[in-house]
Amino acid sequence: MKNNTLYNLIEIKEVQGFVNKIPDSIKNKCKLLKFEKSKIITLKGNTIKNIYISLQGKMQVKNEFENGFIYNFAEVESISYIGAMEIMANENKYSSTLQTTTECLMIEIKVNDFINWINNDQCLTLEVLKFVSMSMHKQSLNKGEVLAYPAIYSLITYLINVYKSEKSETIYLQKSREEIGSTLGFSVRTINRNLKLLKEEKLISVNRKVISISKEQFNKLSYKLNSIK
Repeated sequence: MKNNTLYNLIEIKEVQGFVNKIPDSIKNKCKLLKFEKSKIITLKGNTIKNIYISLQGKMQVKNEFENGFIYNFAEVESISYIGAMEIMANENKYSSTLQTTTECLMIEIKVNDFINWINNDQCLTLEVLKFVSMSMHKQSLNKGEVLAYPAIYSLITYLINVYKSEKSETIYLQKSREEIGSTLGFSVRTINRNLKLLKEEKLISVNRKVISISKEQFNKLSYKLNSIK
């Protein structure tokens, strides 16, 4: 397994046992990776190229819908199989966005390698089935407790934080829409739609895709954010 030194960071004995049971043929092909807090692991709608097995840490499941709202579902903990549910359903795109809420350790494995592994390991098949079933059961029980908020709330929060970090009267955001979307876990379409709304309200300025925010606009953004809460 590549980056094997990260194995020493695994503290849970059950997880250590799981890693030890991974066939050598699989270990030689997968990677053991560490992700920082607030990192987007999968983005809804993206093609599944890798399966991620969460070994340590927590993630938040988010779904973006056409009504402009983002829904936060139950937190995901170890051991979790990210992308396995979609693959088992013969789907090739991630159905949800996953963002780390703590530092996480994960195994990254190519889809074909994971499929070969699960086809030849009955114990793994049962574990993945158990994980998928438990995830669906939890979502069913927590259906009325899902947290929903408009995407523009997260975008304004992001812009306010960028302004504060720059410490200037007027700041210029050079990041692309793709980069902003990747950071927040939103599609480019959602970012463009909400930036257009903010521009129309004169809460930001946009010149050749460069976003600028003056001190006056920052104050108005802060006021709008409080009104959304």
